[in-house]
Order: sequence, then C-alpha cells, then structure tokens
Amino acid sequence: MESNQAVSDQLSSWLSEVIKGLVSNPADVQVEASQDDMGLFFIVRVHESDRGKVIGKGGAHAQALRTLLRCAGGKNDVRASMKVEVPGSQFKPDRAEV
Repeated sequence: MESNQAVSDQLSSWLSEVIKGLVSNPADVQVEASQDDMGLFFIVRVHESDRGKVIGKGGAHAQALRTLLRCAGGKNDVRASMKVEVPGSQFKPDRAEV
C-alpha cells in the first residue's frame, strides 16, 4: 500500500488531466488536495464558463468523477472525494453533500 501523500499526488494529477480534457480553459484548472479525518478531499477550481462542463447535467459528470475517485482511493484504503469551486459563484455545498 502506498503512502497517503503518494496516493494524493497520483489522484490529484489524474483528476487534473481528466478535467483539463473536459473544459475550454484548461490553463485555469486547479486541483487542491487536503486530508482530514474523512480521507482525501480535492477542491477543483475551473473558469466560470467551464462550470457546467465539469458538473454536467444534474451533476452527472461531477458524480462520475467522485465515483472514480472513491474506487481509486478504495484500492489504496483511502476515502477520496471532491467538490467543484467556481470563482464568482455564491454556491457553497455542505460537506455532507460532497
């Protein structure tokens, strides 16, 4: 089993590359990883015009990315999740929603 830092780095890099493939402004994609008592947590920041591309209709894209993160994290006995943050947006999900 790899260290949490190594897993975090791998998942962060993977998530960044996948999201850059979805958006029109790949230079504006930022993925910030943190760890808390619930596991690894990724905050994804994208250009405001790319928000819908990352979240998807009804949140389908974001949920699919979360599912893949959970699977990859589970392989290494780490819980992983993410949220999408968009500059200028007033929406702030509760941690329980993520």
